[in-house]
Amino acid sequence: IINCTALLNTGEVRYTPADGIPALKKAVIRYTEENYDRVVTPENVIISNGAKQAIMVLLYAILEPKDEVIFPAPYWVSYPEMVKLAGGVPIPVVPEDGSFHPTVKEIEEVIGSYTKAIILNSPNNPSGVVYSDEFIGQIVELCEKRDIWLIMDDTYNRLIFDGRNPTNCYNWARKPLESSKLVVINCVSKMYAMTGFRIGWAVGNPTVIAAMTNIQSQQTSGPSAPSQ
Repeated sequence: IINCTALLNTGEVRYTPADGIPALKKAVIRYTEENYDRVVTPENVIISNGAKQAIMVLLYAILEPKDEVIFPAPYWVSYPEMVKLAGGVPIPVVPEDGSFHPTVKEIEEVIGSYTKAIILNSPNNPSGVVYSDEFIGQIVELCEKRDIWLIMDDTYNRLIFDGRNPTNCYNWARKPLESSKLVVINCVSKMYAMTGFRIGWAVGNPTVIAAMTNIQSQQTSGPSAPSQ
């Protein structure tokens, strides 16, 4: 509240860059290096109005009509609707053993010629399951091998207890970030309990980030100045 009041008093309440202010991008770059051990540049980062918008503009950027997006069930209620809004076809995968943790085989079995992306959300909303490092690693490798986008929705990545450590998907990535189809999504909503600020971000290759920025600039101009 104090920071927002101070900002209002400066008069700096105008439009911001569509992909986020430089200071917040620097914070995301630092966060990525500290928590993912990955050095990125401002061209790899887009700030959005929450993780939801980051995912939405990404789907708009990569999907063509009939393209399929795979995600494990149970899933966040918005995934299928967001995919459909972007012209795609949602493909939920229900684990056969009745658990909330699918196998790589179950994911691979539904990959077809129209598959464009896989979304993983771990810890998962709504089940709370934390996917194993082995599973995430194999999915990273599978997506690189099959040339599929992997959207890592790491909204809850830091909210892990019982002595476990957050999974770093970059540990298995072999392609350079400039050509990688791995996109990592984060936000302040859950990690910092700042849901109303509506600030999220995506880290990906410069080409897709540029496309996302173009789309976001037409959707909402840019994130809120006081929130940033």
